[in-house]
Amino acid sequence: MSESNPVIEEPTFCEVHPTRETSLRCNKCGRLMCTECAVLTPVGYRCRECVRQHEDKFFNASQYDYLIVAAVAAGLTGVGAVIASMIGFLLLIIIASIPVGGAIGEAALRATQRRRGRYSGHVAAAGVVAGGLIGGLIQTYARYGSQASEIARRFPGREVPALPLDVALTSTVSDISLLLFIGIVAFTVYGRFRMRI
Repeated sequence: MSESNPVIEEPTFCEVHPTRETSLRCNKCGRLMCTECAVLTPVGYRCRECVRQHEDKFFNASQYDYLIVAAVAAGLTGVGAVIASMIGFLLLIIIASIPVGGAIGEAALRATQRRRGRYSGHVAAAGVVAGGLIGGLIQTYARYGSQASEIARRFPGREVPALPLDVALTSTVSDISLLLFIGIVAFTVYGRFRMRI
């Protein structure tokens, strides 16, 4: 009478994290993966690479589209930031920021004929922040220029020094209403791009 030998299986490890023992496999490519690498999809667990390949089918933007998105977001937000700095009324800025962000996101999408890339939302949000800070800086210099011309008019012959950049930057980033405007618009624009996926 022969005794059957039990089959001893060798341990298997995640292909990305070779110290983590696992038996979970991607249901598309068969790659071994740990729970950190696994992505639950409607059709089961897949590895991040297969999920990324599937998502890439939906992204059709070129490098130029990223530049267009950044330019549109920065330009429109810069104009909005100048207006927001002039208004300065916090509640009105908070209320207006969401539709302004939606409009800027829609304008950026239309400028690229609705082509989107994996990082279009990130690029748009970065454009919003850059444009908003530049717009706020322009408003700071304009405000200083009008004050300097008023001083020159009242006190003829008195020289008003130019506003140093570091002082202008400090003044710009200390404007709470401007920062709230930029933050809400950036969040809304990013969300608008995420809705397109």
